[in-house]
Amino acid sequence: MAGCDGRQKSRSYFTEVAQNLPKDTVILTAGCAKYRYNKLDLGDIGGIPRVLDAGQCNDCYSLVVIALKPKEVFGLDDLNDLPISYDIAWYEQKAVAVLLALLRLGVKEIRLGPTLPAFVSPTVLNVLVENFDIKPIGTVAEDIAAMMAGK
Repeated sequence: MAGCDGRQKSRSYFTEVAQNLPKDTVILTAGCAKYRYNKLDLGDIGGIPRVLDAGQCNDCYSLVVIALKPKEVFGLDDLNDLPISYDIAWYEQKAVAVLLALLRLGVKEIRLGPTLPAFVSPTVLNVLVENFDIKPIGTVAEDIAAMMAGK
């Protein structure tokens, strides 16, 4: 989960996702969205914290490097073959860096929200949906179920 989630108290999607993900799930993060869940006691997996923070939105390259290593180790041709789900918090322009890095790598099925960027016209949204299967963030329960199903 990466990107900028703003400061409105009503935006609790990322907090709820972090709280409801299975306990054997690692959350890689970069950007302000982490402030929604990095104070929570989410535990660890074998001594490694479940939340691994790469820094600001601009540091999303570190997340890409982390994701590319298992692809290499497992000899996969496509990053989309890894059991990784992408939730991008949209609030301000720096989140574009995260999104563009993922699009450049050909990542599919990215969830974006809770609101869409103002510059996303219906035409641009159609291109993103058709070419990259971008989808808006839904409910926490539906999105976690889709993540666990590999979608």
